Amino acid sequence: MRNKKTIIQISLVLVLILINFVVFNFYYQANSKKGQVEINENNLKKKNIVTSNNDIIENLKYTSNNTRGDKYELFADFGEANPDNPNIMFLTNVKGRIISKNKSDVLLVSNFANFNTETFETTFIKNVKITRHDEIITGNELYLVLDLENSDLKENLNKEKNLLRMSQNVSFKKPGYTLKADIVEIDLITKNLKIYMENSIKKVTATSVLK
Repeated sequence: MRNKKTIIQISLVLVLILINFVVFNFYYQANSKKGQVEINENNLKKKNIVTSNNDIIENLKYTSNNTRGDKYELFADFGEANPDNPNIMFLTNVKGRIISKNKSDVLLVSNFANFNTETFETTFIKNVKITRHDEIITGNELYLVLDLENSDLKENLNKEKNLLRMSQNVSFKKPGYTLKADIVEIDLITKNLKIYMENSIKKVTATSVLK
């Protein structure tokens, strides 16, 4: 009888140990999985927050055509919307091109630009360069304005249009000579060039370049 009782007690102990082992493993694995899911969800939430707050757009391209058949293309590696004005984009690593039927293309390059997505008015900023045929014009700031809508013309009769204006530390280079001036303007209709100083007393300086 004693042996039988001892065997029963040992069996009960083994059963209890087995039950505890099974229960422990079940709850441990369940809690581990639950904790892992929560961490992953938190990571996803963080990623979503970063994406939703990030207004940077990559590889932008804008195109505009006028009634004369000229085409204006603008490219940028990055663009960021202005929170105070949704029509203004802050662009980085900017390239532009003005394509005309009977004239040489005008190529534009700058580090940054402020671009109006409605009017296509563009201010190129820092390390600005214009390349046109055999001419290279450099400066710190370039303003570009295209055709204005009829409604704009009525309200802004004196507003400039179809113009490129380079300013600040301007250098105009052409084979054989270099000019230093305050302002260089290009009429986008006639493609004529105007070079001058802001102060009429000062003179545009020219330097001969020997081949």
